[in-house]
Amino acid sequence: MRIAVTAFGCRLNQAEADAFAAGFAAAGWRVVDSSLDADVVVIHSCAVTRPAEQECLRLCRKLARRAPPPFVVLSGCLPEAADGAALAAAGVSLLIPRAGRDTLVARVTSACARPDAAAPADPANGGAPPLRRTRPLLKVQDGCDFFCAYCIVPHTRGAPVSKPFEACLREARALAAAGAREIVIVGCNAARYTDAGRGLPDLLRALAATPGLGRIRLGSVEPATIERALADLMAETPALCRQLHLPLQSGDDALLRAMGRRYTTADYRASVEYALSRVPDLGLGADIIAGFPGETDAQFENTLRFVASIPFSNLHVFPFSERPGTPAARLPGSIPAAVRKARAAALAAIGREQRLRFARSFIGRPVTCLVERIEADGAACGWSSAYLPCRIAGATPALLGEPITFTPTAVADDTLLQP
Repeated sequence: MRIAVTAFGCRLNQAEADAFAAGFAAAGWRVVDSSLDADVVVIHSCAVTRPAEQECLRLCRKLARRAPPPFVVLSGCLPEAADGAALAAAGVSLLIPRAGRDTLVARVTSACARPDAAAPADPANGGAPPLRRTRPLLKVQDGCDFFCAYCIVPHTRGAPVSKPFEACLREARALAAAGAREIVIVGCNAARYTDAGRGLPDLLRALAATPGLGRIRLGSVEPATIERALADLMAETPALCRQLHLPLQSGDDALLRAMGRRYTTADYRASVEYALSRVPDLGLGADIIAGFPGETDAQFENTLRFVASIPFSNLHVFPFSERPGTPAARLPGSIPAAVRKARAAALAAIGREQRLRFARSFIGRPVTCLVERIEADGAACGWSSAYLPCRIAGATPALLGEPITFTPTAVADDTLLQP
């Protein structure tokens, strides 16, 4: 039987979907890339926003219209956030709630009558499948208890839980042995990682010593947690990519309080200035919500000014989306959708200017790129440590998956070029 595993949303979802696919392959399934070619489709869903939920449901309904329809399995956050009857009406054959994720492969295998299947491999115990990505994802933590006003994740993912320290190291060694030269560390709230008194900086320091791994990249980290310790670690650890993503959400203190955030703009600025003092070429990312309920024109101008004053290199801007089940969905002062969209566009424009400025700062300076693909014209393409796309002419297929150091001579949009 052919099975496809499709992930929506965050890198954490992608990491879990990769683990599901590896488990199905180990159990004797034929894993295919396209849901259109599969007899069974696992949709690892996202419910962070209403548009994300609708995108997942559109795929369910599209699959239900196939003749014959595939067996559709829905996992991820949507089973915790949506009505089960509505999901069944969309064509879902099997729901896997949060508590059942660890047994997903076995439950799907049983539901589809595959008694011959072997037990799935467990990457956490050292068995790595063939790599599905040039930069595989290593899930080290799940769950969040910060309860920001706009976020459903603490309800869909539960309280923080961390993968054991040694299990993380075993999985990283297995990934390196399978050919990974960079791994991406992901978690629901990675700053909450802890195991036997050891936190995320301790884990990253140990992972950096993994033989065969060239780079370790960190996903999003909540502000006012461990960002200064991470900056110190980046300054002294070459294997740790020079990238730090600190979700900001607003540049207005009153809105930050309404959002339930745990810092002020002054706190955020101080953390950024410290990080930049320790890592001068740091790629600095942030998330911003435009049009949060009650956001006045003056508060939006505060955000515009604050964002323009910080040298961001990777800005993710989202118009506010009401997520049923969160306090923010019930707040008064809803902003018209057109205003949300216009404010998001203004912030995104600043982000594009900042990213181009950051990219241009690397012209004439050595940059190391991990090659993720070789194009038809022989150019090697990948990402720099600071998370800028790179394109180097005259490469050979042997460089695929390997780091290459080059000196950019030009920039096209945000891509570093060596013609």
